[in-house]
Amino acid sequence: MISRIDDVIARIERVLLLGALAMMTILVGLDVAQRTFSRPVGRTEQLFAVIVNAVAGPLDAAGRASAYTAGSAFFVVFFLVGFVLASHSARSMAAERIGAPAPAWGASIGIGVGAFVGVAVFIKILLLVFPSSVPGAQKFALGFMLWSGMLGASLATKQRRHIMLDPIIKKLEGKTRNRFGLISGLVSAAFCALIATLGVLQISGEIHEWSTGEGVGVYPSLPIPMWIATLAIPLSFAVMAFRFARGAALDLIHGPPAQGDTHGVDLEEVKRLAESNEANA
Repeated sequence: MISRIDDVIARIERVLLLGALAMMTILVGLDVAQRTFSRPVGRTEQLFAVIVNAVAGPLDAAGRASAYTAGSAFFVVFFLVGFVLASHSARSMAAERIGAPAPAWGASIGIGVGAFVGVAVFIKILLLVFPSSVPGAQKFALGFMLWSGMLGASLATKQRRHIMLDPIIKKLEGKTRNRFGLISGLVSAAFCALIATLGVLQISGEIHEWSTGEGVGVYPSLPIPMWIATLAIPLSFAVMAFRFARGAALDLIHGPPAQGDTHGVDLEEVKRLAESNEANA
């Protein structure tokens, strides 16, 4: 029963993790694209102006405008060729996987040009919708990053892939090893439970401020409460406490996992390498 409950929680976590990573990627991508293409003069245009100025001497206003135009043309041609080459490379790899003949360049050129035009239209629409910036993109992305990190840590705990310092347990055998695994798991569970409790206290204060004050505790761009991001901390640490406690019980019955099944840190090996580096120095 406990294993089934843990599996259900893990499935929910994977869905939330996928959604958080997707939203973080989208928001950061939109914000970077908006900031990059909303500049009055792009980096490529500036680079061309610097090169022409260094080669041909000081530029007047007309010369600088011509350098900017040449830089824009170079940017378009460079990325258009890149889209075509990427399209042909992707089609070639797909054909190689299924044993089909090499694709024709004509279709690759058409796909690459179409993709380039689609991206250009998307950028134009983005700049029309968000002429100055994407409101709240960075703050929302940080919230999704917090959720991603906490969910990833929780899933790593379920898979026993968390980093462990085990200078003692690897030297133990039999029931002593099992009992030490129990103690180690319970201590880890208690620590996670403490962090979860502190997280509950933190989020309780944030919810109180949000519910009692108008416009308090919300994102500036959208009236979404900021405690939704903080919620990741107590929830994830509570689940990790549950998983550490479950792992402690399993360690008592079956013994801790082998060193090769975990991400352990061999402190003796670290010490040996440090001494070796000091000797070589």
